[in-house]
Amino acid sequence: MPRRSTGQSLVEMALIAPILFALLFAIVDLGYYIWGYSTLFSAARAGAEVASQLPPYESRLALRGAGDPRWLEDPCVQRILEVTNDSTGFFPVDANQVTILYPNTLDPNPRRLGGTIEVRIDYVIEPLTPLVSFINTMLGDNGTMRIKVTAQRTIESLGNNPNFANGIACTEPQP
Repeated sequence: MPRRSTGQSLVEMALIAPILFALLFAIVDLGYYIWGYSTLFSAARAGAEVASQLPPYESRLALRGAGDPRWLEDPCVQRILEVTNDSTGFFPVDANQVTILYPNTLDPNPRRLGGTIEVRIDYVIEPLTPLVSFINTMLGDNGTMRIKVTAQRTIESLGNNPNFANGIACTEPQP
């Protein structure tokens, strides 16, 4: 008498399915993380490109470190922050996640033609699938991935713009 094996296939599928779903979810989240990194790096690169044309004054950038919201009043800073924000809407970058700085601290005048300006973005990406966050909850980071991207450019212009009253787009903060 032949044996029926329908129950055996069901048990095998029940044992293999969680592994297959875990692998599928891991692949989806890894792709999402890579897409996020690529998008944020492109945003930092675009911000550095604009910063090389419109470098803000150091005194304006120092206001951010002091927690003074006036650092956002500069048209040059506003333009840099505008281009670093992701246009797709999947990875919205706000001003608190962007750092603009002059990396050469030994240079007495870093805001000069040929100097270097840097744009950094520090962003946390949440996972798409519940499985990754469930597994990583046991590890303690809730499945989030912190991405830090940096882009540097050589300063090509000092923000000269004939549309502004003094011919310079960037402004120094008023005391």
